Amino acid sequence: MWPEIFRFEAFGLDIPLRSFGLLVAFGFLAGFHLFTRLARKHLAASDLDPQKLSDVGWWVLIGVIVGGRLGFVVVNADWFMARPLEILKIWEGGLVMYGGFILAAFLGVRKARQLGMDSWRVADVGLTAGFLGQAIGRVGCLCVGDDFGSPTDVPWAITFPDPLPTGSAFPAALAGIPVHPTQIYMSLKALSLCLLGLWLLPRKRFHGQVFLALIAGYAVLRYLVEIFRYDSVARGGIFKPGMRPDEVAKPLDAELLISTSQLVGIATLALAAFLYHRLSRDPARRVTGP
Repeated sequence: MWPEIFRFEAFGLDIPLRSFGLLVAFGFLAGFHLFTRLARKHLAASDLDPQKLSDVGWWVLIGVIVGGRLGFVVVNADWFMARPLEILKIWEGGLVMYGGFILAAFLGVRKARQLGMDSWRVADVGLTAGFLGQAIGRVGCLCVGDDFGSPTDVPWAITFPDPLPTGSAFPAALAGIPVHPTQIYMSLKALSLCLLGLWLLPRKRFHGQVFLALIAGYAVLRYLVEIFRYDSVARGGIFKPGMRPDEVAKPLDAELLISTSQLVGIATLALAAFLYHRLSRDPARRVTGP
């Protein structure tokens, strides 16, 4: 666990360089690099203008950060209403993947269309590369103790130090107790989806197939990972009656029946299946060339 890499002073302020922000930034750069490489193989020649690819990439980054943070703020609205300035502290963690994905997909596709690019082709390539970025970024969650798992005795459980280091997002009540390494689960989930996308890209039958297949895969895998998480307050969702975080003495005791991410995942899976069926029957989407 390494929440803060080092601290430095600037303008009279003591500013920490946090591992979460650094790894998210590195993940974006790695994902964008893969995006440009895959674009050369799987996009039309007219869509290979470096400026076009860069513009799409920047709008995707804005969507991931702003959408992810907005999703986290909405789920934890009561807490942030009392502390509005905390909304800006993205470097401390607190991004909801579905929020980031929805806004990133919307802004990326919108920009691609504005630039005259084939949006479904761009989506196929972009999401494949994006999951590489997420696999790296999720390591940042492990470094700060965010998105933590439930207590367990499985052989691969991890234990966070007691006392916790400065800047940790892990609850002190669980320090020293073995828990599921859900951050690693999510990193491996993203990496496996990236590899699936790399395998599907040269084999797809219609443009948009890879994008929708990865969305469906993410929805299923994320639903499963949520079963092992323990940060009920941060996730939100449907709680067992009388067991909401604000109705119990200890928030960690709140029993979450189904999380917000699981609810969104069910809807996402249904939408992906519907669009997959529609696009697979559209002659204009069929792969006829590179």
